Amino acid sequence: MEEHTSDLAVRSAMERLIIWKDLNAGAKVCVMARQKSIDPQRRAEFKEVAREIIGKDRAAKKYGYSQNTIGEIERALKQAFLDGVAAGAGIAPEPIKSGLTWEQVPPRPRETLASLSFGFSRRLGTTTILPRAIHRFLKDGKYRWSFETGEGVPGDRSIADGSARPLIDLGLLAEDPNCANRFELTSAGVELCQDYWRRSDADDPTLPKISLRPM
Repeated sequence: MEEHTSDLAVRSAMERLIIWKDLNAGAKVCVMARQKSIDPQRRAEFKEVAREIIGKDRAAKKYGYSQNTIGEIERALKQAFLDGVAAGAGIAPEPIKSGLTWEQVPPRPRETLASLSFGFSRRLGTTTILPRAIHRFLKDGKYRWSFETGEGVPGDRSIADGSARPLIDLGLLAEDPNCANRFELTSAGVELCQDYWRRSDADDPTLPKISLRPM
């Protein structure tokens, strides 16, 4: 049965079972997943735990090695519950990062950001290479996006709208006022990408994976 654990079940468990217990009342248990007051960074961190579990499970199935997926889910839920109990008892949780973080960007748009800003990496670039632009176009009634080449024109490779549009909503990508359908990183996008590549170059173990695809 463990081999058939669904990705949806894992995500649902990690995102919805953020539980705290009111120790004073002794019996009141509240599921906080429906409350909008949950800090977005806290939610993002729970999602990253879920993605890591899913990624390990997929890799294990692909390469045929053992993986205790059920055990990892149980441990993650137990920790979430214990954190909730502590919060209900008035014990302050560990400080979390303020503002928009890499963890809060969905996986597919993260890959787009990394492709636009690889020049910030000391390993892949020179840290002075300007971020690339990306162009939006219609194909078969749907928006697609193409990375700008060194010649300043859209390249042949394109990505789906869902890999770029969320970056506009997050304020990380904005249309060039002088060129319709050409988009560039905003100052917030540049700052976030610089922080990502700094963490990546330092082999930060807390840096989320860009993709869940097994390597």
